[in-house]
Amino acid sequence: RPSRDRRSSQDKFFIFSGGKLEFRKGQDIAVAAFRKFHRRHADAVLVTAWHNPLPITMTTIHRGGYVTGCPEFSAQVQIDFEGWLESNGVPRSACRDVGVVPNHLLPEVYQQIDAAVLPNRCEGGTNLVAMECLACGVPTILSANTGHLDLLDEAHCYPLLRQGPVGPFPPFLGTEGWGESDVDEIVEALERVYVDRATAARRGAAAERFMQDWSWE
Repeated sequence: RPSRDRRSSQDKFFIFSGGKLEFRKGQDIAVAAFRKFHRRHADAVLVTAWHNPLPITMTTIHRGGYVTGCPEFSAQVQIDFEGWLESNGVPRSACRDVGVVPNHLLPEVYQQIDAAVLPNRCEGGTNLVAMECLACGVPTILSANTGHLDLLDEAHCYPLLRQGPVGPFPPFLGTEGWGESDVDEIVEALERVYVDRATAARRGAAAERFMQDWSWE
């Protein structure tokens, strides 16, 4: 559901990171890149949609060495993503967790986003969150590995081409083809979106058109 009237803030630069929080999804890399970018641009805000229905898998998030610990969770309390980000060097004023959003309302979130960062290490499919961002016209930064490869084109997104190896770990004993995105390349891509909003908007519009050919079938 692309928006023809994106409600981007005039005084904030909203960066989206989505998908259930875990090592495979690469949010730790996104956090490292955001910390670096925020030092340059104090108006940057990290918007997260990281709800994980299997929170035990969140305990893998520190494997890459970019973050420490994992968010606190219990059956009774909503996962404290913002507290965890603060403990990892992201001020509370610079992060906003949207909580558990019904899927049909996510376009209302995407409509306000300036850039999406999805440095996933592996996707068995094409990544639904990535496709949603593209379909809603969000300038999207995507890792060039596994399922993302079917979505990549410089004309409608910002590919992360520097992909390092990822070692196997339980339960993933075969990680050939996985990719470790480069933090500096993400920061460079964010800088391109931040400085050249016109080109970013054109890529977002091209992404909308690209996704029109994708159906559930």
